[in-house]
Amino acid sequence: MRKFLTISGLVLFFATWGENISPAVADYSSLTLPRMMYQGGNDNPRPEALRSLLAQITRRTSIEVNREPVELNVSDSRLFRHPFLYMGGDEGFDPFPEKDLKILRNYLSYGGFLFIDDSSARVDSAFDASARKLISALFPQNPLRKIQRDHSIFRSFYLLNTVSGRSIVKPYLEGISIKGRTVLIYSSNDQGGAWSRNKLGHWNYDVIAGGYRQRQLAIRLGINVIMYALTLDYKKDMVHLPIILERLRR
Repeated sequence: MRKFLTISGLVLFFATWGENISPAVADYSSLTLPRMMYQGGNDNPRPEALRSLLAQITRRTSIEVNREPVELNVSDSRLFRHPFLYMGGDEGFDPFPEKDLKILRNYLSYGGFLFIDDSSARVDSAFDASARKLISALFPQNPLRKIQRDHSIFRSFYLLNTVSGRSIVKPYLEGISIKGRTVLIYSSNDQGGAWSRNKLGHWNYDVIAGGYRQRQLAIRLGINVIMYALTLDYKKDMVHLPIILERLRR
């Protein structure tokens, strides 16, 4: 797994050649999950979500992690040290200024990955409206599309044939792809709420309708998202594809 982490680190290092970032400062051997801060709304509706997901990654994979997530503004130069960025919320937020849109667009174009998570558990929420405006401003010629079930994100670690979350508002994910690489995934299903666990080991939020299995599927999806951000489409090897697809049909 270090091989893939190193590749991601190198991609982002070259992408930030002009950003005055020293490669000696970045720790590419350990995974850190940064959370995006932004103006207006609520950028941290699930304060323990990423820490909880990191704990699950430690338990279930061989990835070395930094247990504490970090908070970053888009303009923070440390952004380019990380292959993955999480943006959560449950309220509408202010439009991003053009300079921040440019930074975020460059981050995604040069190897970064953004996961946007609507924590409101509501159809057509204020956060949803703001997030879609943000995505449209980032990629005006590249609209959000449903992610098909043969996408690598559904087999990057676990084999999944369903989309879960704390509340299944939509039974699918949406995404933006650039030259065959998915750079942004949007979930309407409050993934962070399903991941979130307190220090005593108790789940912070009840899942709506599906119980234990729904939560476990949401955790697996979260791990798959991280794995995809780190490894991209390496599991699209055509030797394995028929076997994978057959297992997903069962």
